[in-house]
Amino acid sequence: MNAHLILIFFSLSSLLQDGLTQRVFTGPEGGSVTVSCSFNFSGWTKRFCRKSCEDGDVLFETEGVRAQRDRYSIRYNEGSYLQSYSFVHVTIKQLRKSDSGHYTCGLKRTPLHRDTYEKVEIIVTDASPSSTPNRPVEPSPTSLPAATATAPSSSSPETSEESSATSSSPGTSEESSAPQTTALLLNVSFIIIIVITLTVTVMAFCRIRTSKHTG
Repeated sequence: MNAHLILIFFSLSSLLQDGLTQRVFTGPEGGSVTVSCSFNFSGWTKRFCRKSCEDGDVLFETEGVRAQRDRYSIRYNEGSYLQSYSFVHVTIKQLRKSDSGHYTCGLKRTPLHRDTYEKVEIIVTDASPSSTPNRPVEPSPTSLPAATATAPSSSSPETSEESSATSSSPGTSEESSAPQTTALLLNVSFIIIIVITLTVTVMAFCRIRTSKHTG
């Protein structure tokens, strides 16, 4: 019963998809736009038509998964029956104003099954003005070039030797590692004391229970 309901639902949605639903895609003049059409069923031949495919105005038709011709390219993603949709993606490059209008994506199926179609609309917008790069400001003939020479360091050799000796002193690293070693020894000692205390407590408890049983 559930399978029949699902089949009826997909059939009704396919009818709606063929005639009532229409999505709009926009792209700039000179750029590109990608139209995505979804279908409830898979098909063999993918078609992209201007207005209606029944009128014979077929712009692109292929049986492959990927194909390209002139400004048009098609990519097909096949779905699973009653689980996921099949998609036909059509990309148009170098858009012109005359490309604006209504189109139809189609999937031709076997002779025993009805072909499916989806109508879409493409709107080509005005091209965005190209940003002009900023030209570098040329220096005036009377202006003097900026001084790029750097003054020599005023620090004496003795100062640099003292700083290098301080940074590379081995005593500093030994002093910094001393607190870490002390903390590690304290932690180990604390753990040993806890283990000894627990052992003594357990032994005392066992002796008390043994004495009670023998008495």
